[in-house]
Amino acid sequence: MYPDLKLFIGGEWRKTTSDLPVVNPATEDEIGRLPRAGKNDLNDALDAAENGLRIWSRTAPRDRSDIIIRAAALMRDRQEEIAQAITAEQGKPLGQARMEVIRGTEFFEWDAGEALRTYGRIIPAAPGHKIAVHHHPIGVVAAFSPWNFPMSQPARKIAGALASGCSIILKAAEETPAGALYIARAFQDAGLPPGVFNLVFGTPSEISEYLIPQDSVRLVAFTGSTNVGRHLTMLASEHMTSVLMELGGHAPVIVCEDTDVNRAAIK
Repeated sequence: MYPDLKLFIGGEWRKTTSDLPVVNPATEDEIGRLPRAGKNDLNDALDAAENGLRIWSRTAPRDRSDIIIRAAALMRDRQEEIAQAITAEQGKPLGQARMEVIRGTEFFEWDAGEALRTYGRIIPAAPGHKIAVHHHPIGVVAAFSPWNFPMSQPARKIAGALASGCSIILKAAEETPAGALYIARAFQDAGLPPGVFNLVFGTPSEISEYLIPQDSVRLVAFTGSTNVGRHLTMLASEHMTSVLMELGGHAPVIVCEDTDVNRAAIK
């Protein structure tokens, strides 16, 4: 049940001449080939995101919310298919993969509601003056998600960007690309305008070092190691680009001798 992996740029799916293997960690069998985005693909993704931003930022919050809700409903309907793919590529028990799909949809459902609550403020001022605060989309978002939660981590970044009227280019993890791909499918089927959400894969350093310096990229969202986050923050600071970082490291795991591995695997 593993999907045919492609880039999603400007509302269209595409293969590339260069690809990488996706491996089942339990069997070490190759289960898919992952297209690697080249510079032309990234150029196209950036152009598409800029065009998508012009459309999406002017789309009424109610209409944005409706599309996000439709996409979330499609993900719920496709829960089993998505979970099977996540388990195949990432190795977590199928029950946990099913729960992750639902967790991802909940991010979309929550932020769909938040899209309707991007309120401004009227600030007390001197007589004869009125100070009003209005919120506007920040611009194109370049987002980078990790391998350990293939569905919910991309969902957190995509949901916030789309709810606020931004377009986004997501570089999902090469080891676990299926969750993000299924999100892209759901939004395409839900009627998201082309270019609002773009999905690429490839060499992380090449993609980040190309996208982050671009003038139209106004926010970098990253989940991963502290060292990589520090590097991306420094790169963004050279261009006065805002960053949103969720950083961490490796945690120890203790497996006791009396563990029933087979029972744990099917939970």
